[in-house]
Amino acid sequence: MDKKIKILFVDDEPRVIDGLRRMLHTMRAEWEMVFVNSGREALDLLAKSAFDVIVSDMKMPQMDGHQLLSSVRAKYPQVVRIALSGQTSKEAFLGSVGPIHQFLSKPCTAETLKNTIARACSLGGLHSNENLMELTSSLESLPSLPMLCTELLEELKTEEPSTKKISQIISQDMGMSVKILQLVNSSYFGVKQSVSSISQAINFLGLDTIKTLIISAKIFSQFQQTEEAGVSLKAIWDHSMTVTGWARLIAKAEKVGQQFINEFMLSGMLHDVGKLVLVSQLPEEYERVLALSTQENLPFFIAESKVLGVSHAEVGAYLLSLWGFSHDVAEAAGFHHNPVDAGTERFSPLTAVYAANMLEHEIDSCEPGQDKDLPIADDYLCKLGLLDRWAIWRQSCLETLAVKC
Repeated sequence: MDKKIKILFVDDEPRVIDGLRRMLHTMRAEWEMVFVNSGREALDLLAKSAFDVIVSDMKMPQMDGHQLLSSVRAKYPQVVRIALSGQTSKEAFLGSVGPIHQFLSKPCTAETLKNTIARACSLGGLHSNENLMELTSSLESLPSLPMLCTELLEELKTEEPSTKKISQIISQDMGMSVKILQLVNSSYFGVKQSVSSISQAINFLGLDTIKTLIISAKIFSQFQQTEEAGVSLKAIWDHSMTVTGWARLIAKAEKVGQQFINEFMLSGMLHDVGKLVLVSQLPEEYERVLALSTQENLPFFIAESKVLGVSHAEVGAYLLSLWGFSHDVAEAAGFHHNPVDAGTERFSPLTAVYAANMLEHEIDSCEPGQDKDLPIADDYLCKLGLLDRWAIWRQSCLETLAVKC
């Protein structure tokens, strides 16, 4: 970013504030930092001056971190909200997941804090629509299919809920999957390696935590979609799961190490998450997108930019960055239609997701607004020395199809 990132730090312990000042002294050239000792002081400052990020302790007298960040979310939704806290109980953490974009545990190194803030802010510049930026920042969860929410609640209320069945239900829904993966990878749980599998996430969190998240914290919201909405959440998810599998095939064809395969699959799973945001949060505006796409035979992402000033790719990248997903996962979402713009000069999740997405749209032309007939990004693939691999990837993906459209 060209301008300094303006950050507000909040902690009621003077020694903690002094420690943060010393630890982050070297960041003065990149960050403009303000330090205060209470939530009330923080809100007073926010009322007078714009900030990009707020980093708050959770256990504070009078106004705790949950109350403060909930107020910031309501009044200043564009501000990135990060919790930096110490001895927080699991119940308190799970009860606070709504207004928090990311959670960091004390003690926290300067490098961890720097990387977290940089990642959260890195793709905000893709947005050209401030209203959509605020809308994305204000989201606590993504909508889920009502039928799956009902199935999940019924299973959780049985005497002995099945971990396998719960995993299968959540794995069918993008909204549930994104939130579970965001939480399990937060520093609160101290996972050493990134978790990108829903079954792994549920096994790690445990059924008690899942039950608390869904029944008490209510992190999943049901999506009530009318027939006129035009885009099915199930269709978005089915496409994403195909891209997930094909991104895995392409990664294996390029001999990517097994330890990195999950990152490719996660990137495929979440590449269209911005479409879920737009369809659910702006249904009337998205009907205009659909109409323009049909009238002018435009792919969705181009029609979105014309109507909304931003595409689902940009919205998805921003949301994933805010929620703490890796740069590679957010980059794949942000540039899966125009990979050359990312400036990446290596085979990466973006490469595999771009190829898988293009091939899936080429083969499945039943849905309106698909990206069929778009030219392959020869310049991008040539730069990576992979143009001759396209036919091999295509054949590998075709071989997985049992039924063609």
